Amino acid sequence: MENKEIDFVARHYRKNRFSAASGWRRLGIAPVSWWKRYRVAAAIAGAVVISATAAIIYKEYGTEASQPEVIVTTAGPLNEVKVIDFENAPLPVVVEKIESVYGVRVEGIPASPEKYSLSLHYEGTPTDLVSAINDILGTQMTVAEK
Repeated sequence: MENKEIDFVARHYRKNRFSAASGWRRLGIAPVSWWKRYRVAAAIAGAVVISATAAIIYKEYGTEASQPEVIVTTAGPLNEVKVIDFENAPLPVVVEKIESVYGVRVEGIPASPEKYSLSLHYEGTPTDLVSAINDILGTQMTVAEK
């Protein structure tokens, strides 16, 4: 630099007269505030999390078309669906009918089953039927195969 240039800067220099923000504004570039920076960082972090989640899901489930799993089981007496009706029947008659219709054994019959009577139309498995009877009568009976 020549002395003329140093003299010019020395004569015209004023402390805090020039700010970087006003210089950027003169060029048409607005400074970015701190909260906008955090919003951008949060958006980038969100995109990274979503991408990582998508990659995990992709790796877990893959892209190949999966065939549904088919399980074939033979219907045992505990899985048979049948219709059974009771009209004001005492519990010993109900138990006897369940055992004969479904071919199962009912266990846990209360000490005095004559106190209980039942009117019911039911279609389902013996396990579900005994569970429904337990709910209705407040008993603790179970079903077992013969």
